[in-house]
Amino acid sequence: MKDTKRKAVDALADRLLSARAQFDMRLHESRSRFPEKEFDRFWQTFQEYRAGMRGLDWLHRDVAREISGLREYLELEEFMTPGKALAIADRMECILFSDYDPYCDDDELPLDGGIDDALGEYEGNCAGCDELGRLDDLGLCRHCSEKLERDLLRQRDWAYSVSAFGMTEQQCELARSEVVKQFGEDLELIAPSKDQRSFRFATGTSPTLRL
Repeated sequence: MKDTKRKAVDALADRLLSARAQFDMRLHESRSRFPEKEFDRFWQTFQEYRAGMRGLDWLHRDVAREISGLREYLELEEFMTPGKALAIADRMECILFSDYDPYCDDDELPLDGGIDDALGEYEGNCAGCDELGRLDDLGLCRHCSEKLERDLLRQRDWAYSVSAFGMTEQQCELARSEVVKQFGEDLELIAPSKDQRSFRFATGTSPTLRL
């Protein structure tokens, strides 16, 4: 490899490792709020690294170590990692080690994709309505995903609500009131089970959804 190419990919690796270190620092500093800004930067630098490493049949050892097992690490309960970030962690491992992106049909990855771009990139039958279409990381279409979000707010399940993330309890109550005002108090998609962390879909014959 030419020295200029080597220096370029080494610089990309250093940027990626630096972004991961900053993300980890913020992750441990504020466990009550997932550091989305730092995670998004980590994701961006990963994509830049992947683009710079195209055509090469090796990886930087430090980069491989930081990405390996990333999803399992972020799944620790203390971090309260949102599902969108877990989906991106899956993408990172698959892209780096298998050269395959499970959420993207295109061989190219856009370099401007943030956390919100992690979902809706694959098709299947919705676990809520069984319609074929693009799904999120819970296997729900956009319509059913919106119903689920409203149900979580109705039941005050702030910990599992995407829109309640980072909000104060007072703000969450205001959001719940707005949902009830616009859509009513009745649950639209889920019914609570005995285990309050587990929900089953109120429609169809879909299996239990564990959040």
